[in-house]
Amino acid sequence: MSWTVLCLVVGVCHAMMALLLLWNRLRTTPLEPDPVLGPEPPSVLVVVPARNEEANIQACVRSLLGQDYPALRVRVVDDNSTDRTAALVRTLAAADPRLELRQAPPLPAGWLGKPHALHVGVRGATADYFLFIDADVRLAASTVRRSVAAAEKLQAGLLTVTPTLVAESFWERAAQPVIGMLLFALLDPVKVRDPDSEVAAAYGPYLLFKRSAYEQIGGHVSVATEVVEDLRLAQLVKSARLGFGYVHGVDGLDVRMYDSLRALIGGWRKNFHVVLGRALWLGPIAALLVALIFGLPTMAAAVLAVRWFLHGSLAGAAPVVFCLGADWLARLSLARNFRVTWRGSRGLGGLVVAYILCSSCYRAWRGKPVAWRGRSYAAGGGSAG
Repeated sequence: MSWTVLCLVVGVCHAMMALLLLWNRLRTTPLEPDPVLGPEPPSVLVVVPARNEEANIQACVRSLLGQDYPALRVRVVDDNSTDRTAALVRTLAAADPRLELRQAPPLPAGWLGKPHALHVGVRGATADYFLFIDADVRLAASTVRRSVAAAEKLQAGLLTVTPTLVAESFWERAAQPVIGMLLFALLDPVKVRDPDSEVAAAYGPYLLFKRSAYEQIGGHVSVATEVVEDLRLAQLVKSARLGFGYVHGVDGLDVRMYDSLRALIGGWRKNFHVVLGRALWLGPIAALLVALIFGLPTMAAAVLAVRWFLHGSLAGAAPVVFCLGADWLARLSLARNFRVTWRGSRGLGGLVVAYILCSSCYRAWRGKPVAWRGRSYAAGGGSAG
């Protein structure tokens, strides 16, 4: 394949992603901006699993206590943290009776950290809805109210909300938009919410369950050893036909998943291979395509600049300009439709994501244990929470 054809093909890929991002955004029901609930809205218990989250937990809890939803309580489950997580929550709880700190017992056999912490968090609860969020989530003041209204309107046993992927550091801005672009462009929201489709997806940082649906599928006991427990919960809800809501809520939900290259690689590597199912052999091929599609626009622009500097020639510039322009079109579409930053080195990000995909597939193929937050789980075990 010639250089010109390669640039044109990659440019077309980016143009298609730009259009798919817009198309999927238009086909995803947004959270209503200001829904009206009845005089006695359903009660909501928010459960936050927290293991060594002293950098996040205060901001997360304050965004929860700042909700404009009247029937809300918050439980933070300290999952055997070794930092000041529990102490910080106790201080906040002393000033607000809606907040409760629970201590998770030592992790029992047959459980992974996050599912177990959430199981502990809902024990004995009788709220109408359970909202599971991660400590790295920040909510706008109306998010819970808007989410409950959407769940009631859609009669959803489970409601999941597309978040804004916050990327602040250099490596986050490089890699997270690549992952976000692939996720939001390739995931069909119509099939996700179609009860007759096997396609399922859920965003683990924000899951709103109707308690009756949660109990009917067995709660987190049913996903105690799942690699990606949020996806499995979504599959269980859909298979039981309990109603599944998939809504657009980037204006109400921010999540900064990882704040360094090391955390980013470790966090995504533990479950990235799941996107390929049993076809792990596709990992290197998919990784090569990711590296090529996201790396070529910058490389092509650099080659053109060097050619002009050395020889004063811009021969063959048209396909390069098209490729680079399509890349920027996709960046802007992602920023406009899903609020993911347009900044960052997509070339480096493509290489990082390609490495994560290969490493994740290799580790799954070899049966290597999953390591996360100071714990190690046998391969084939659940989400390392």
